Amino acid sequence: MNMIRLVLAALIVLGLAAQAPAAKKSPPPAAPQQEAAPDPNAQGLYDFFKAETKPSAKALDFQITGGYADLRTESPESSGRYFMAGSTITAVAPDIYRLDLTFKKKYQRDVIDLVPEYYFTQQKSYYFWYDGGKKLVFKIGSGKKTINFDKKELTSIKVKTLETYTVEKTKLDMNVVFSDGGSQIYLLLKFI
Repeated sequence: MNMIRLVLAALIVLGLAAQAPAAKKSPPPAAPQQEAAPDPNAQGLYDFFKAETKPSAKALDFQITGGYADLRTESPESSGRYFMAGSTITAVAPDIYRLDLTFKKKYQRDVIDLVPEYYFTQQKSYYFWYDGGKKLVFKIGSGKKTINFDKKELTSIKVKTLETYTVEKTKLDMNVVFSDGGSQIYLLLKFI
């Protein structure tokens, strides 16, 4: 008898649940959109790069695909060649960008032990101006370093037959080197 009562109670509950209007789920609150915070140095950067051509707000046509740095620090253990562990380019204003670089160097021990490896880390940030043309201008301290691009791509013509040919374009890489105090920064740019 108890079993029948339980089954009837379950059927009644299921029947009431089926007749009740479905509760509408409210959408999760929208995540606040993160707008690019204006850089406090934007006006100073406009003034610094005012000698360059008028801003045209074009998109970057290169990526930083590699690099390293020869850094001089206060300690001889941490001075030396660092590999580039990461890079980020952030738009600050039309045609003005901030390049954030992370460099790391493995600490070399004289003895073999079971201590985990340790890496020295250096962060560097540089502002640069680029309008998609043939010139890239870095702000280094209070000075400028201008890098001119001769070519961004290589065009070759492949003859297939006497009547047909193809034109192939290959995007080029470019090495960029500049000094920052006692440090040398080497970057590899890949045009896209």
